[in-house]
Amino acid sequence: MNILNVLYFSPEVGGGVIKHLVALGRTANAKGHNLILGFPKNRKWQDELLAISKVVIIPEIEKPLRSGFPKILRKICKLHSIDIVHFHFLFALPFSLAFSISKWCLPVIYHWHNPPVALNEFLTSNKTTKGRLKRLSSGAIAGFTDYRVIDQHISMSKEISELLIKNKWTTQKKIFFLQNGIESSLAIKEIHQKSKNIPVIGTVANFRPQKDHVTLLKAFDLLLKTELKSELWIVGDGPTRPAIEKLTIELGLESSVRFLGTLLNPSEIFGKFDLFVLSTNYEGHPLVILEAMSFGLPIVATRISSITEIIFDGNNGMLVNPKDPSDLAKAFQNILSDELLYQRLSKAAIHSFKQQLTVDDWANNVVSLYENVLASKSN
Repeated sequence: MNILNVLYFSPEVGGGVIKHLVALGRTANAKGHNLILGFPKNRKWQDELLAISKVVIIPEIEKPLRSGFPKILRKICKLHSIDIVHFHFLFALPFSLAFSISKWCLPVIYHWHNPPVALNEFLTSNKTTKGRLKRLSSGAIAGFTDYRVIDQHISMSKEISELLIKNKWTTQKKIFFLQNGIESSLAIKEIHQKSKNIPVIGTVANFRPQKDHVTLLKAFDLLLKTELKSELWIVGDGPTRPAIEKLTIELGLESSVRFLGTLLNPSEIFGKFDLFVLSTNYEGHPLVILEAMSFGLPIVATRISSITEIIFDGNNGMLVNPKDPSDLAKAFQNILSDELLYQRLSKAAIHSFKQQLTVDDWANNVVSLYENVLASKSN
């Protein structure tokens, strides 16, 4: 079986993408299959994938509705004798095939890494007329695409699955629930020890409105006003960084906040954190929380559906209301000022991490899905 995975993005740093694709290629090869990976741009980190797969660059991925993407994809599939196609990100990829002149015949799997934009309450409110119209129109398009092109959906969270079914984008029968995997080698056995000097609150999140660094900074400001000393380290980069740096100065926090930018291996910084925070407003499956857990870090995260599938409030972390600086600051204060709570959350984080699916388990599940879909299509 020749498998084509098409990814809408080519980040400058591979990160968790590499880990999952390497595991996928390794598992596919072991079962006698071939993996071909399509990206819109060439990146140095893709060299690591060449040992387990072929890499093709498809610039048309970035604008599939205007670039003649279906025609290009057909040529690639013919050249590599592709048997099954797996899309990651951007629903416009299968949508462009559904509305192309020639009917698409190969089996297609669509992978939901985040909730659909049109069904995301944070991005498209169902309380406005414009939002309701957008949901109705997108639902009709999604239903047609699901019927004509998609054989199976992979959903990374129960929230995504429920949204797709409730809004009739697909049916329960066509959804395969599979969260991302983690590297089992990351797990540690010792409870994390909080710094005796100034504790560090850390986050790893690219600068986008979704990640809500504004609320994080305001919460940190409230924490410092309680006279509890701390530092905030932020790993990541992106379009909202200049505005967040400006807000840091306006709040007078520049001496306590460190902007570390993009790191080649962000996991190296986790060992220097004392507490991990994710102030996101929506998420697919927050792998970064699991990485933080592997270091025994107490977790504070927003109370949104995908996170509540991993974090149980007061058990293996603390949940706070989105866009609520005071709630977030209170969680920081409770954990950093209560040594027993800190140790309990650290121990529970490690235990939760050890229960997670590994990247190899994830890859085995995906390859088995390929085999099942192809077998069903052949019958």
